Amino acid sequence: MCRGAPPGADRALPRRLPATYPWGVRAPGFRLLSPGESIGVVALSGPVDGQRLARGLEALSATGHPLVVAPNVHAREGYLAGSDRARLEGLERVLDHGARVLVAARGGYGVSRLLDELPWDRLVREGVTFVGFSDLTAVMAPLQARGGAVQVHGPMAGVGLDRQENLRRLMAVLRGEVPGRELFRFRESSVVRPGRASGHSVGGNLTVLCSLLGTPWEPPWEGSVLFLEELGEPLYRLDRLLTQLWSSGRLHCVNALIGGSLRGCRPAQERGARWKRLLLDAAPPGVPIVVDRPFGHGSRNLAFPLGAHLEVDTAAGCVTWSS
Repeated sequence: MCRGAPPGADRALPRRLPATYPWGVRAPGFRLLSPGESIGVVALSGPVDGQRLARGLEALSATGHPLVVAPNVHAREGYLAGSDRARLEGLERVLDHGARVLVAARGGYGVSRLLDELPWDRLVREGVTFVGFSDLTAVMAPLQARGGAVQVHGPMAGVGLDRQENLRRLMAVLRGEVPGRELFRFRESSVVRPGRASGHSVGGNLTVLCSLLGTPWEPPWEGSVLFLEELGEPLYRLDRLLTQLWSSGRLHCVNALIGGSLRGCRPAQERGARWKRLLLDAAPPGVPIVVDRPFGHGSRNLAFPLGAHLEVDTAAGCVTWSS
């Protein structure tokens, strides 16, 4: 049973995690993006809007880093950016060209179809960092668990990178230039439960995280600062998803909870108060909880590292990247 779990939590924990799941593995230190280093753009999920992608690629090019773009970024096969094979080959082509920071074109759905075939050993060995959110949670979480490089939850080439604030923040994270290492500042109104905590950062999209439960692709939950965001789900489904995380025993292990965008989650007039209540019900006793941080599916999507050591201090009103 995880330290600090409430009475009876041991009965909620799974009897046996998958044998291939390396529980508790931590990612190595963050590898900074070097001046002039290539940035890859991959499409592992859904088809990309061509105009939005063009704007994002233009913005990325303006940072001075050459781009290596996967050949399938404009492909469309139903709700996917090409066939499974085309999306895998697109990734491999970008890796073969030496890119180690890979910005996703967009989310949607599709990464989970590829998990059995992804070149995990190579991704870990070469220190590959993915940049993305939403569906990309499904590749960043298992990379953390397998001891891969620090990943970056942030805007994607076709979703958010054409906003200058998002682009500046992403480059600051990739280059290690976040002022004061402060990732998020917040006011008292954003604090649901006060406290101080630290741990490695995990998380992303709530639905995708729940879909990874009981599989070899889960993140290392224990001792984590857990970030959660969602899009378009009614409040009862948020309740169901958090209840699933709790019943699985995973939430018993976290040191802090940070809530991000809940864009389109309805009814909107109840969303803020209900979400706070749900997090209070789901979090272990004494765990600090902060909400309304600008990450996820909102227009402001400020990048932050996954797998890095973070500190949460509600009295100081900040989440800090300590290592």
